[in-house]
Amino acid sequence: MKNIILFALFLLCSISLKAQYQEGIIIFNNNTSKAGFIKTRANDSVKFKENDEDQTVVYDHKHIIGFDIDGLKYRYVRTNRTDPPSLYLEIESGKIVLYGLYMQGGTSSIGFGPGTNLQPVYVDQEPYTIYFMVINDRFVRIGTKLKKRHLKMLKDCPELVSKLEDGKMKKKRIPEAIEFYNDNCGD
Repeated sequence: MKNIILFALFLLCSISLKAQYQEGIIIFNNNTSKAGFIKTRANDSVKFKENDEDQTVVYDHKHIIGFDIDGLKYRYVRTNRTDPPSLYLEIESGKIVLYGLYMQGGTSSIGFGPGTNLQPVYVDQEPYTIYFMVINDRFVRIGTKLKKRHLKMLKDCPELVSKLEDGKMKKKRIPEAIEFYNDNCGD
């Protein structure tokens, strides 16, 4: 009986380990690529192996441009001059490249600080995406909607700015706005 339980635990552990890797394509800095199994790590590096039996190789921005999983493109992007590049989901490419970070949401508490007798308040948060764009070789945080300062950056596309200011296009529809810009402006 003990052997059966140990075998079952071993089987469950091996299944859960395989589930952490996803099939995908890794893209190296020289623009060559390899298909295999990919797992992201907390420090923005990537574990990769071509087959289940292969040894895992760890890559980071020094070795790869990014990777593709399930039709989604993850790329290393330099956000400033001093920090190393980080992984972002590439949503739209063109003269403006749009990136996103998916935030899970969930429940969080808001405390009122030490010395108060008030209980923390729990707030339910819906999942959301924080958007970033690279325009004129500058990494710009957009957030969850386009603001006036972003419209100033898009001023070479008066039709888009007009649509956003008149409400014909919602400022929260960032991917739609950047796609419109890349298709119709920015020559």
